[in-house]
Amino acid sequence: MKVPQLKHESLRDAVVKLIEEALLNGELQPGKRIVEADLAQRAGISRGPVREAIRQLVGEGILVSYPSRGTFVAQWTPRAVEEAYTLRAVLERFAVEEAIKRITPDEIAQLQATVDEMERSATENDSRALMRLDIRFHEQLYTFSGHSLLQEVLAQLRRRLYCLMALDQGYSAHRDETAGDHQRIVDALKTGNATIAGEVIAAHILAVGAEVVEQVRSWSTQ
Repeated sequence: MKVPQLKHESLRDAVVKLIEEALLNGELQPGKRIVEADLAQRAGISRGPVREAIRQLVGEGILVSYPSRGTFVAQWTPRAVEEAYTLRAVLERFAVEEAIKRITPDEIAQLQATVDEMERSATENDSRALMRLDIRFHEQLYTFSGHSLLQEVLAQLRRRLYCLMALDQGYSAHRDETAGDHQRIVDALKTGNATIAGEVIAAHILAVGAEVVEQVRSWSTQ
């Protein structure tokens, strides 16, 4: 994992972001070992902040630590993936219902701009950019909900899914559908109908989750 020299005040947070970036890039995949000493050496920092970052990510379920074996990127079972996406569907339905109470035309325009970029990335066959725009879109929704605890819970849940997003074949196989799904979410928000908007985003997340479940199931049979 390529790690730049870190000079930030909060080294722990910087290390957390570096690990998250490696998960999103597909560099750290489920089951891969995290070596504390190597990470600290590459970053040019002491092992203390690295240890703190690893401890935080273990607590969030992103990494898992085994006595005498070390720390690894958490692996997924089909059941665990199903639980994560069904929970996310419920939480994001609520996020949309909260957002629609207070969302402004400017905020809808921001979401639309993200979808427009998604369409361009789909046209250019840039699956990595599409994935990152997907993350941006949903993080924007979390912010627009105005619900700080919900934002925190959803952000942590999505971080757990980063390694799966990096391996998700759907970004390549369904580029146009991905942009279209998010356009439907924006269109539903424009109606001001919380029920419709909630149903649209929940259906989108459950459909993606079902596809990821099948991908994880296929890994276990290989």
